[in-house]
Amino acid sequence: MTARKQAFTLIELLVVIAIIAILAAILFPVFAQAREKARAISCLSNAKNIATGILMYGQDYDEQIIPWLSVSEYAGQPSRERTWVFRLQPYIKNGAPTNQTLQDRPNGVMACPSFSQANYLKAADAADCDGNGTAGSSGLQNAFVAGGSGIRFYAQYGVGFYFSGLAGSGTQTDPYFQFVGADTLGPANTRSMVEVVRPAETALMSDGISMVGNGSFWTSMGCEAAYMHQEGGNLIFLDGHAKRIARNNERYLRQRASDGAWYKIYHTFPFD
Repeated sequence: MTARKQAFTLIELLVVIAIIAILAAILFPVFAQAREKARAISCLSNAKNIATGILMYGQDYDEQIIPWLSVSEYAGQPSRERTWVFRLQPYIKNGAPTNQTLQDRPNGVMACPSFSQANYLKAADAADCDGNGTAGSSGLQNAFVAGGSGIRFYAQYGVGFYFSGLAGSGTQTDPYFQFVGADTLGPANTRSMVEVVRPAETALMSDGISMVGNGSFWTSMGCEAAYMHQEGGNLIFLDGHAKRIARNNERYLRQRASDGAWYKIYHTFPFD
């Protein structure tokens, strides 16, 4: 009895190769999405740790909201000590700024694994954010240009800054907003948590940047997070939770019953 080996024909090999190529085309995007999902979960976990630190800071400082930037307290004070990232360290003990002269990326909980400078600037340059829809129109790319002392990139999260009053006109196309942030750059630029009407819907931070670049302090939060996590971004709320909001989080509006005024839900702290 003679055994005979049956070889694949050329057609059969081509069919197998075609099937493998089709499966790869289907599965590779799925794998990429799964990796990004894991990064997004890690980023959200960091955001929740930061949120807990914010609440602890408030308890120690008479319910004051942590300032994004502080005045110099002594001559030659390092810039990192003036930022919210440094002020939060006693409570989270993670992600401390490591170098005064140069820090090209954040570390620990201050680093978001999903952060992309390209996605950040894409959102910032959009017509419904800081730009007009063309590349570079927001001007925020200047934050990443090293000045004489280099870039000091402290966090891939941005924090709200001080607003003395409402911005916008209250229409659907130009809604009211007032970030809940604070600083110590003026005698009255503080903000208390008791002023916040809806802490569970009021965001203090989001995916963004907190850095010293091109000789200036930079922070940004809100619409700049729109593309950080698969067409959405994380917000950190004043009740201590963090959540991914799809697309541009500044485009979520609500109409006030008392006068019909429109306002940004997550970025207008005085309205109920």
